[in-house]
Amino acid sequence: MTYKIEVDVLQTVMDFYPGLSVYDVELIADKIKSQWDYSDIYNDIQDEIATVAKSNGISLEGKDGYEIETDNIYVLNPPNTPFFP
Repeated sequence: MTYKIEVDVLQTVMDFYPGLSVYDVELIADKIKSQWDYSDIYNDIQDEIATVAKSNGISLEGKDGYEIETDNIYVLNPPNTPFFP
Protein backbone atom coordinates (compact mmCIF):
# COMPACT_ATOMS: atom_id res chain seq x y z
CA MET A 1 0.00 0.00 0.00
CA THR A 2 1.24 3.48 -0.80
CA TYR A 3 0.35 6.71 0.88
CA LYS A 4 0.94 9.52 -1.59
CA ILE A 5 -0.35 13.03 -1.92
CA GLU A 6 -0.22 14.10 -5.55
CA VAL A 7 -1.37 17.26 -7.25
CA ASP A 8 -1.73 17.67 -10.99
CA VAL A 9 -0.46 21.24 -11.27
CA LEU A 10 -1.66 21.62 -14.86
CA GLN A 11 -5.20 20.60 -13.92
CA THR A 12 -5.11 22.80 -10.82
CA VAL A 13 -4.17 25.88 -12.86
CA MET A 14 -7.01 25.08 -15.30
CA ASP A 15 -9.43 24.59 -12.39
CA PHE A 16 -8.61 27.99 -10.91
CA TYR A 17 -8.38 29.85 -14.22
CA PRO A 18 -10.40 28.08 -16.91
CA GLY A 19 -10.22 31.16 -19.15
CA LEU A 20 -6.46 30.92 -19.71
CA SER A 21 -5.09 29.70 -23.00
CA VAL A 22 -3.49 26.26 -23.15
CA TYR A 23 -0.10 27.93 -23.67
CA ASP A 24 -0.53 30.11 -20.56
CA VAL A 25 -1.72 27.18 -18.43
CA GLU A 26 1.26 25.05 -19.51
CA LEU A 27 3.71 27.91 -18.93
CA ILE A 28 2.38 28.61 -15.43
CA ALA A 29 2.20 24.92 -14.48
CA ASP A 30 5.74 24.30 -15.73
CA LYS A 31 7.16 27.24 -13.76
CA ILE A 32 5.32 26.20 -10.60
CA LYS A 33 6.49 22.59 -10.90
CA SER A 34 10.12 23.49 -11.58
CA GLN A 35 10.38 26.14 -8.86
CA TRP A 36 8.27 24.53 -6.12
CA ASP A 37 9.73 24.46 -2.60
CA TYR A 38 8.74 21.10 -1.11
CA SER A 39 10.00 21.94 2.38
CA ASP A 40 6.67 23.52 3.37
CA ILE A 41 4.72 20.33 2.74
CA TYR A 42 7.27 18.33 4.76
CA ASN A 43 6.88 20.76 7.65
CA ASP A 44 3.08 20.47 7.41
CA ILE A 45 3.31 16.66 7.40
CA GLN A 46 5.68 16.71 10.38
CA ASP A 47 3.18 18.85 12.30
CA GLU A 48 0.37 16.46 11.37
CA ILE A 49 2.43 13.46 12.51
CA ALA A 50 2.82 15.05 15.94
CA THR A 51 -0.87 15.95 16.14
CA VAL A 52 -2.15 12.54 15.06
CA ALA A 53 0.36 10.69 17.25
CA LYS A 54 -0.62 12.73 20.31
CA SER A 55 -4.35 12.28 19.73
CA ASN A 56 -3.82 8.51 19.40
CA GLY A 57 -1.54 8.14 22.42
CA ILE A 58 1.56 7.40 20.35
CA SER A 59 4.84 8.59 21.82
CA LEU A 60 7.35 9.93 19.30
CA GLU A 61 10.02 10.46 21.96
CA GLY A 62 13.31 8.91 20.89
CA LYS A 63 11.86 7.53 17.66
CA ASP A 64 13.21 10.11 15.23
CA GLY A 65 16.32 8.11 14.39
CA TYR A 66 18.69 10.47 16.12
CA GLU A 67 20.66 9.61 19.20
CA ILE A 68 21.53 12.34 21.62
CA GLU A 69 25.08 11.92 22.70
CA THR A 70 25.78 12.79 26.28
CA ASP A 71 29.16 14.05 27.29
CA ASN A 72 30.96 12.17 29.99
CA ILE A 73 31.04 14.28 33.09
CA TYR A 74 33.93 13.76 35.41
CA VAL A 75 34.01 14.94 39.00
CA LEU A 76 37.43 16.16 39.94
CA ASN A 77 38.74 16.18 43.46
CA PRO A 78 41.36 18.89 43.19
CA PRO A 79 43.88 19.47 45.94
CA ASN A 80 43.03 22.10 48.50
CA THR A 81 45.05 25.04 47.13
CA PRO A 82 44.41 28.76 46.60
CA PHE A 83 43.34 27.87 43.06
CA PHE A 84 40.81 25.33 44.32
CA PRO A 85 39.42 26.58 47.63
